[in-house]
Amino acid sequence: MTNMGKLLALFLCLALASLAQAAPIEESVTLASGSTVTSHRYTEAQTGAVVLWLTGQYGRIEVEHRAAAHLSGSGMEVWLTDWLAPYFLPQAAGSLAQVPDTDLAEWLEYMRQRHAGRSLVLVASGHATTLPLRAAAAWRVRYGMPAPVAGAVLLWPLLYQDPEPGEDPEYDPVVSQTRLDLAILVPMSSAGYWWRGAMQAAFETAGSRVRVTVLPGLRDRFYHRGDANALEQAEGARLGEILAPHIASLSKETKP
Repeated sequence: MTNMGKLLALFLCLALASLAQAAPIEESVTLASGSTVTSHRYTEAQTGAVVLWLTGQYGRIEVEHRAAAHLSGSGMEVWLTDWLAPYFLPQAAGSLAQVPDTDLAEWLEYMRQRHAGRSLVLVASGHATTLPLRAAAAWRVRYGMPAPVAGAVLLWPLLYQDPEPGEDPEYDPVVSQTRLDLAILVPMSSAGYWWRGAMQAAFETAGSRVRVTVLPGLRDRFYHRGDANALEQAEGARLGEILAPHIASLSKETKP
């Protein structure tokens, strides 16, 4: 084989290895309710953080899968899970409330047992940010202990009703039930940007520790908007890079 042939063969092997690493495996968990929750698992690392990414409102978003693959390449194990599919619910914000808290808590307990001794970090965006917070709160009620997670990364959390002029927003009840370390990412060109301080205060009053990071020049749903501008497309392409330091920071701060 010529040197050029050897180089091409090596390149092909590396490319195939990279694809194999990035390809997810479908894993299903059947809960006591009879519901089967299916996740796309990216890698099965033996150490490092385990990222539980809860989705559903918009169905499969390719940018999120690429971000999960990126995170797995940095040593994290990622479970990307659509929570509306098990219940055959329509892809709409209103459907999220129909996901049973008992199922969320049982699934979280399964993840805790499967990854004993590992840091679990929850991730969600928009209206779906209710899901990880409800899972942690329901687990705490069921088992009588602090939730078994290092914290949660919330992208543009939509956890409030739009307030009347001059009034404070009314938050989802899960905000007052949350006792977690939170990293909240707020696009600057969004309504939530103006209420970020009030949301942080509401979480902190309930007992959470909160860090808010502002994302300049971006809007809510910046990585899956039909009208995304050039900056939003570019930042969407590096979603995994945006999330990675927040996940790593939370996992390092896990308390015994």
